[in-house]
Amino acid sequence: MLADVDESLRALLASSTFPGQTVRVDLDAPNKEWSGRRTAPGLNLFLADIRENLELRRVDPIEIRNDEGHVTARQPHPRYYALTYVLTAWAATVEDEHRLLGSALTALLRSDYMPDAVSTGLLAEQIKAGYPVRLRVGGTLFTERMATELWSSLGSDYRPSISVTVIVPFPAGAAVPAGPPQTQPPQVRVTDTREPATSEVISGAQPQAPEAGIRTRARADRRSGDYQAGTP
Repeated sequence: MLADVDESLRALLASSTFPGQTVRVDLDAPNKEWSGRRTAPGLNLFLADIRENLELRRVDPIEIRNDEGHVTARQPHPRYYALTYVLTAWAATVEDEHRLLGSALTALLRSDYMPDAVSTGLLAEQIKAGYPVRLRVGGTLFTERMATELWSSLGSDYRPSISVTVIVPFPAGAAVPAGPPQTQPPQVRVTDTREPATSEVISGAQPQAPEAGIRTRARADRRSGDYQAGTP
């Protein structure tokens, strides 16, 4: 799934940053070793963070039904994870970098969701199944301090960057078979341990008054010879 998100974002930026042109998009860490190998202007899309979006987690299962409408299995809902990328532009001059980065920002802001046209693999299957993939552009990259420390850890000079967060549904858990369908209405039996009486309630039927049930059972016990003295 991660590779599908990578390729979908690359396709979106490569084809939409400058319409009619193809822009190079690399996924390598933008350190000095990578920048030394760079030979042409382009974008760097570095995956910096992965964490679950707990606000979107659902605990109720998905009910899988057969052609008759009976539940045959239950499966957990997908878990949503926020994948945060750091997008930077690299060119010979600062002016060209700003132009490239600004055009990429415009391309990303055209839609709040990952377009179907660039989605591939499992990502495309999740979208077709009704789970949209959200795009959040330009949010806070962790904290300002962590954003600065990111460049220090990469051994590179600080550069203007855009955070691109993709909120992706990941399949979670296997389907668990359900029990056989219910063919009879539920039935509840209530027994009074102090009296020889039992009351039964069937869903959809008119419940019997407890007093009537006691009297009915008592009369039946008296006829069978099991009636105990002192029973009302």
